Amino acid sequence: MGFSLLYQKNKRHFLFQQGIFWLISIILFTVVLIYTRGDFNFYNINLRLAANILITVGFLAISVYINLLWLIPEFFNKRKFLLFTILEVANILLFILLNYYVTFFFEGGKQPVNFFTEFIAEFILVLLFLIVSTLLKFMRDSIALQDVELRMKEVEKQKIEAELRALKAQVNPHFFFNTLNSLYALSLDKSDKAPELILKLSDLMRYVIYESKDDMVPVGKQLEFLQSYVFLERLRSNESLDVQFNVTGDQVDVKIAPLLYLAFIENAFKHGSKEKSDNPYINILFNLEHEDRVVFAIENRIDPFQGRPAEGGFGLSNVKKRLELLYPGRHTLNITQTLTIYRVELTIFVT
Repeated sequence: MGFSLLYQKNKRHFLFQQGIFWLISIILFTVVLIYTRGDFNFYNINLRLAANILITVGFLAISVYINLLWLIPEFFNKRKFLLFTILEVANILLFILLNYYVTFFFEGGKQPVNFFTEFIAEFILVLLFLIVSTLLKFMRDSIALQDVELRMKEVEKQKIEAELRALKAQVNPHFFFNTLNSLYALSLDKSDKAPELILKLSDLMRYVIYESKDDMVPVGKQLEFLQSYVFLERLRSNESLDVQFNVTGDQVDVKIAPLLYLAFIENAFKHGSKEKSDNPYINILFNLEHEDRVVFAIENRIDPFQGRPAEGGFGLSNVKKRLELLYPGRHTLNITQTLTIYRVELTIFVT
């Protein structure tokens, strides 16, 4: 039903445009005809002359639509330029021939004073109509194509936004699930750290539920969230784990998408070495010295016998997909690993 209505609407719009075009053509053709022939004036217009003008414009319309509906689609658009030129000349000659015999009839068999002059005039006339109508068609097609491209871009934008909302929504339950597991473990041990953990978890929930709902969040706010998360993780970590969280620069008002760095930090705590003999550590660095980028790096010690951390896990695959959608061509993500070191470097260009 929707497509049918759209078709009818476009059809009516097209017919209206064509009607206006030919009405203006008839008026201009009449004016030019009268003022280029000294023996004509507005008072000389009679039924025979009006019929002659209408038939001439009718022949012009036939030539124009042969050009628009057949020659351009079948030959010009398919790059058959030589054949298009030959058939276009034939189209023009057909108009001149038909119009000559009609004019000869309406003027009572009177031959034109100068056949060559009449031929040139009619050739220029039909050529002018063909050029103008072709230019109008190309303009109309160009506008329609731009409209289609804009619609496609809008659909693609809506699709990306929906996918981003879905990915962002997945972060929250995943994050809370892991945090509640940590809280459960501490409660089983009747740890004195449990109340402090609950308080920090409350702060984190407030950020995730209320402050991260925006598409872009100041990096300063995200640092507060991440520092609270790191504090929470350290409460339940082995005391031998050395955690460093460093920030250089003061461009804290730069805005980036929320919850992009959480997966990398979570991954470091989850897969980092916990053996005291390995001197376990996690080094987190944010470089905020530039207005056009945010540079993030995290490095942690890993157990050489544990194997490679799962880069395709839920958290990392999620953040990689979000980066591709949010910052296509405007981010670099490098993940390197040695036998004992795992390092992530992420640079996001915000402008």
